[in-house]
Amino acid sequence: LTRMVFAALLPAFVPAFDPAFVPAFVPHAAPFAGLLPASARASAVVAKAAKRKAAAGKRKPAKPAAFDLKKAMLVAMRAHQDLWRLDPQRECSRDVYVRADGGSRFFFAGKAVGAAGRCDAASAVLLQKRAILEHARLLHPELEQMHRLSRPLQLWAAPADSEVSVARKVQALESLEGARLSRAMREDADAGATLAGFDPDQPESDGRAGFSVRLPEDGVPVAPLEVRFASSVAEAEAMAAQE
Repeated sequence: LTRMVFAALLPAFVPAFDPAFVPAFVPHAAPFAGLLPASARASAVVAKAAKRKAAAGKRKPAKPAAFDLKKAMLVAMRAHQDLWRLDPQRECSRDVYVRADGGSRFFFAGKAVGAAGRCDAASAVLLQKRAILEHARLLHPELEQMHRLSRPLQLWAAPADSEVSVARKVQALESLEGARLSRAMREDADAGATLAGFDPDQPESDGRAGFSVRLPEDGVPVAPLEVRFASSVAEAEAMAAQE
């Protein structure tokens, strides 16, 4: 009887029927859904579908995957092994240093190489910028401290295998702050092309951080150090005997 009365009175109280009216104003209205005209039920379905579509459009885009330094470094090291052999003249290779903005100490991070004929030395460093900087922060605690203080970290480069000359302060470092990647090279890298590799420097066996050198802000040494370096114990003993 209640259903019959409600069905008879509904058109009188709601001439222009809105399907949303029943759930909003009549508690437990589900039993009366079958009494609604077919057109009203269809309109309700369309309205719900439109709301779901609108809600889906407002969903936040998925966050990009977190950067995996270990994975990135393994890929870079494998690429370095392959590309290094293809660059015997070291034209596409550079030693890489990192410095905190305004600092006087340049920290050796490792060696970068580009694919000969496809990627120049500076671009090889820039393509691997994130991995190089994160590795340098792990290797050199001072860089990590500067990063936590919001000091920008800069990339610098020197000719390949020039660590001794840099340590003796006869080899200048080159800033890569003004270097830029070409659009084509970035697109090739994003597509998965192997354009660059990196061989990271490692801590000393006693746990000490790697090599670093103090230089003027422009990376150009003022005067060479009056010292000689030995690459082995035998060479050091020979040098000592000559003095």
